[in-house]
Amino acid sequence: MIHGSGDNHLAWEYQVRELEKTYRVLTYDVRGHGATETPLDVPVNQKTFVEDLHELLQSLNINNTAVLGYSMGAGIARNFSASYPEEVWALVISNGGKLDPDTVDADDELKAILERKESIRSGGMDSVFDGWLSSVYTPEFVLARPEIIEWHRNIMTSNNVEKYIHVVGAPGKSGEFPLNQITAPTLIIVGSGDEYTGPDEALEIGSALDNAETSINIFPTRHGSPFERSVEYNQLILSFFNALEHNSF
Repeated sequence: MIHGSGDNHLAWEYQVRELEKTYRVLTYDVRGHGATETPLDVPVNQKTFVEDLHELLQSLNINNTAVLGYSMGAGIARNFSASYPEEVWALVISNGGKLDPDTVDADDELKAILERKESIRSGGMDSVFDGWLSSVYTPEFVLARPEIIEWHRNIMTSNNVEKYIHVVGAPGKSGEFPLNQITAPTLIIVGSGDEYTGPDEALEIGSALDNAETSINIFPTRHGSPFERSVEYNQLILSFFNALEHNSF
């Protein structure tokens, strides 16, 4: 299970509780997050994230696995599944993993990344959480479940600012990891009000997976489907895996 940008492995708490009742569950901190060493003199790109995961699995003698990624982690899960298709028996792309647009000005993109890094450095991880709050959660949920919001804030603010800044905007394009290499049955999850990866982007991802059987599920959320609808989210994941085990997906 691969967490999102600014989070760490603890962000899967509400999923691990349920999934570990049936499956062996592995969570980890993506480079730049949590307890990772993240040497600042070592460049990081999207391939780095893929190889980090591959080396972790190899060190644990895991040669075949289901991969579930959220937000940034969805892109890593997608890229890993394209790079090592023989090692993935199921793929879940949750609230992320959208394809890069055809026309992006490289200079503008670099400028935006540098501005974001400076903003994070001056405001700290609290500013990251506050900046994303309204995009991740619906206003109704923020009012109804303040303990979840505080839980999520504590996770994000536990990350080291400089480590996180080092990996923000790690270069790499989805085209470097051909989606037609993915063969594992794939579940795509999006929020109906997600401004990052919404229903239209989910359809685009599904269409690009022409060698994998895909299913798209839309939650009535913004970006934070696994947090705001954890019960339904977990049920969907378990049903997806169960259907594959019984060859009924």
